[in-house]
Amino acid sequence: MITMEKWAAIRQLNEQGYGKRTIARMLGVSRNTVKRALKQEDVPKYERKKLPVKKIDPFQDVVKKMFWEKEFIGTRILTEIRKQGYTGSLTILYRFLQEIKKDPPAKTTCRYETDPGEQGQFDWSPYEVIVGGKKLKVICFLFILGYSRRKYITFSLNQTLASIIEAVEEAIRFFGGSPRKVLIDNAKQIIVEHLSDGTVRVNETFLKLAGLYRFQPKPCKLYWPRTKGKVERPFYYIEQHFIKGGEFSSIENLINRAHSFIDSWDDRPNSTTLEKPKVRFEEEKNLLISLPEVRFSSAIRELRKVSWDCLVSFRGSRYSCPHQFAGKRVWVRESHGTVLEVMDLSGDIIARHNLTDKKGATVIQKEHYEGIKSSTPKTSPRIREIFIQTFNQANIFYKGLVKMASYNAPYHAKQILEQRKIYEDASIEEALQKAMEFGAFSHQAVENILKEYPLKEDPLSIKNTSYALLSTTKRSLSEYNLLLTKIKEDI
Repeated sequence: MITMEKWAAIRQLNEQGYGKRTIARMLGVSRNTVKRALKQEDVPKYERKKLPVKKIDPFQDVVKKMFWEKEFIGTRILTEIRKQGYTGSLTILYRFLQEIKKDPPAKTTCRYETDPGEQGQFDWSPYEVIVGGKKLKVICFLFILGYSRRKYITFSLNQTLASIIEAVEEAIRFFGGSPRKVLIDNAKQIIVEHLSDGTVRVNETFLKLAGLYRFQPKPCKLYWPRTKGKVERPFYYIEQHFIKGGEFSSIENLINRAHSFIDSWDDRPNSTTLEKPKVRFEEEKNLLISLPEVRFSSAIRELRKVSWDCLVSFRGSRYSCPHQFAGKRVWVRESHGTVLEVMDLSGDIIARHNLTDKKGATVIQKEHYEGIKSSTPKTSPRIREIFIQTFNQANIFYKGLVKMASYNAPYHAKQILEQRKIYEDASIEEALQKAMEFGAFSHQAVENILKEYPLKEDPLSIKNTSYALLSTTKRSLSEYNLLLTKIKEDI
């Protein structure tokens, strides 16, 4: 089994035109390994060996900042990092300082222009905008091709790894292909760590994305964000000419208007190339790496089980699904931090909801419950008759309903009968008994007690319950008049 890095490197070198024999020699693997990696669309699965952690490793970034920016001496740095939990010696610290002195950060910038299809740059920035009349913090994602300066923009309510991957994939799909290298920031969502030997550990999920689209992720140099200046400079223009003073009806409206803004901007000459990005992109698009058939972001999803009341939980709230999926497992996926997509096991979307910001909320789409047949009787005499015949203590409980709820007694009885869809009759029987002990004659009391009981195995298949069979009996109007007279006498 080859490593994730070698799998991605084999596919990237093959895209650059190297033969299998050359790739095998360059990476020190066999030709059969190269052949398998090129045939294998799915990413290799393995467990990465944990590298030994030096005592100075967790403090490398802090030490570099203190040394280069604050110009602290070694003993002062030791004092400061010991406050943060460093337990190593001064010798280890000095050894690390000697290493970083060999590679000081530069003070000037040399502009670097790339060939068509060679490089893209990706970054993001937070902003506050008015959405739906409310001020919201949004994340602006921007991807720019280095040669043409063609841009793609989108927004999300968060900057999770899933949102980052979604934005990168959307951009590559928009361009119609990926560049050979993608310059990225050293954000913790993507970069796991920088080791002292210069090795960079990239998040494994992001590495899978890179392998699928055959680009090489290139973290920018530490403490030197100007490495990706092409993508950072446009944020100021976006803020001044699009974000400020703008009001949007929804996140979708924000994204759509941003697309129009960028499209118009790319139709004007770039200040560096003096050409329109759209025109220059015509030279670049055919040199981008072709797209795979499958998408990757749809795989960033979580498995959930739909409850018998057709709801699926996501981040503390519940969202409805079509009733056919009650009791089944589904995939859920967040998009742009605003939309929840629910998919069946084959990946087809069965429901879409706007995410709520209220914990414990229940979001319902009524059409998800259409088609569920109810066999509960509808007339008051029939409700009373079926209720009493179904449960042993029902006659006593119904009299209590009449005293407590008067003419609403049939309504309460009907609601209790509806509970047969999701609870066993024995459980309802016990709940009625407990409710009577408390003197609580109402369907709400019974439903609250039932929450402690297990659900039926399949509450949607109750077409053959006892009262459904009873409902086939035809009665004359005179029988109903006699029944009403009996009810009055019992009261």
